[in-house]
Amino acid sequence: MENKRMSRRALLGTATSAGAMLVAGSVLGQTQVQATGGEQVIVVDDITAMKSLSSPEDGQLVRTRGYFASGDGGGAWYFITSTASYTGSPDGYVDHGLIASGKVAVLEISQGIDMLQVGVQTGVDCTARVRAAYAKGAKNYFYTGDIAPVIDCDDPAYPTTKFNGGIRPPSDSTHWFDGRFRFQAKASPYGEHVLFNLQGCEHVTMWRPWVIGDIGTHTGTGGEWGFGFYIASGSKHVAIHNGTAERFWGDGYYIGVYPHNSALPIPEHILLQDCIADSNRRQGLSIVTVQSGRIVGGDYRNTGKIVLTNPGYGIDIEPNSQLGNKIDVSLIDVKTSNNGRGGLQLVPGFLTASSTVNPLFDVYIANYRSESDGPVGGLRFAFPGLSGGVNLTKKIRGSIVIEKATIVRPARKAVEWARWGPNAPEVIATDVAVHDPNEAGVAGSSYPQERSAFSIDIVASHVTSGQVRIGKITLIRPRAIDTRSTPQMLVPFWANAASGASINGLHIIDPYSENDLEGDRGFLRLNVSDDSRLTYTGPRPRYVLNNNLTLSGGLFAGIELMLPSAETGTKDVQLPDSAVSIGLEYAFANASQSGGKIRLLASGSDILQLPGAAGATSLLIEPGTVCKVRALLPGVWSI
Repeated sequence: MENKRMSRRALLGTATSAGAMLVAGSVLGQTQVQATGGEQVIVVDDITAMKSLSSPEDGQLVRTRGYFASGDGGGAWYFITSTASYTGSPDGYVDHGLIASGKVAVLEISQGIDMLQVGVQTGVDCTARVRAAYAKGAKNYFYTGDIAPVIDCDDPAYPTTKFNGGIRPPSDSTHWFDGRFRFQAKASPYGEHVLFNLQGCEHVTMWRPWVIGDIGTHTGTGGEWGFGFYIASGSKHVAIHNGTAERFWGDGYYIGVYPHNSALPIPEHILLQDCIADSNRRQGLSIVTVQSGRIVGGDYRNTGKIVLTNPGYGIDIEPNSQLGNKIDVSLIDVKTSNNGRGGLQLVPGFLTASSTVNPLFDVYIANYRSESDGPVGGLRFAFPGLSGGVNLTKKIRGSIVIEKATIVRPARKAVEWARWGPNAPEVIATDVAVHDPNEAGVAGSSYPQERSAFSIDIVASHVTSGQVRIGKITLIRPRAIDTRSTPQMLVPFWANAASGASINGLHIIDPYSENDLEGDRGFLRLNVSDDSRLTYTGPRPRYVLNNNLTLSGGLFAGIELMLPSAETGTKDVQLPDSAVSIGLEYAFANASQSGGKIRLLASGSDILQLPGAAGATSLLIEPGTVCKVRALLPGVWSI
């Protein structure tokens, strides 16, 4: 705005340098005519006064002191032109027909357009005014003042088309919001509507845009697709910095495709930086398809806290089955908090539809934080319902790479893999830390996965639908810590497979846990393993073997079970069934200095196999001996 004031002073000059000020009798009493270098500038209070000018010349400069009234912030410069020289008809918002003279006043836009210059007002439907401003194709747009103009988000052709409403910025434009100005969505009866419609927009940058949805005034009950920022088909090089989208019927931000524009390319080079989504109904942010997407910083919070519909996440990365969809996105320093069902969800499964070719799901996550999300999961990896057209044999290319994530006080479980099929993209997660899971205090034995920090559960209905294994998962240095005096975390990691299925391809490296309800007896509980491993690259945690022990369900996997130095007797350790323990390793150390021994006992028809020796059903570990046993084949524990 200062640039505009400087331009005005430079143009008007002073009475000393420009000559005497004249009062023109042909205009209203408040009109001034100033001489500047041989040209005249007409100064009027508002648009009404300008439209009443009776005899301005072509090329005349007119300055308004306001839009509706002098000093209201809508003052601007206009050029007078003849109707014959003007293309089309003046819209009456940006350019104005002069009633008395038959000429047209054309807004000067070289320095951009302030929305006050087109007459936006609080509580008034200003959709046509904003659209008229955008139609001018200015390079810069300014949004100033503590006001909330109303925008009609409904598609005028509804239901033939559904997402052609709202306001659509021109390509190659930058939008500057002052942090007070916000757009308010008009109450809608429809489940599909948009406020900022960025379909087909290229090279659009917004700074501090603020939009408010119609939760509380919405007149319908169905649908879930009312969006604040709709970054859809054909969007390229769109950047939103410090945006705020709150109280929308669907999502605050949506990055995806519009079915009626399926011929347009998927969104690409999309940036959301330090944005906020707050109290939206369905999601804070949905990412359905994108090429070179970046979500940097920001807080996606309170989804579903006023009114909720599924999925109910802070961020949901979930492509649908449309041709050409793929995911290529990075999330860096992103936070989710207090969302109705969960924090961050990744759902690649619909990419296996027959319409997709070489499906790609590539996600990089660094320094993600979830606070008080749940109960479905602070961080959730999932396939959609397996009976809904998901193909469990079609491989999804790409990977999900996580470098540091912290999940604090989730309502129930913190990290979940749900229906995570064998064709899912590989997950490689480093330094995922969970603090105080099961904040809701779920109790009882019916839902152990709801009470744990990490969980995988293949249930009977998944097996019936064809899932008997999981995708490849590698966790490096995962942590699960319960800081409460009365812990609510059952175990750090619960992995369970129904009959006919097994947990495979799970590799946990250097885990750490504290203060679970089962007494810190290892990181993993696993009922059926098929080449799943828990390993330590450095010293193993140690558990003192004071009593006889029966191992089952991954209990103490990877941990060193040590007979104390003062032990004089023999402690029996019953190994689990090798057939359901494939890949698991157990370590034993006999530190007795008094003749104590550890006796390993095989289960059922299993044998203990020493190199070069016949199989045995039991083995004594003598003092001073360290022994590792691993299930490599059904029926055999290799020593």
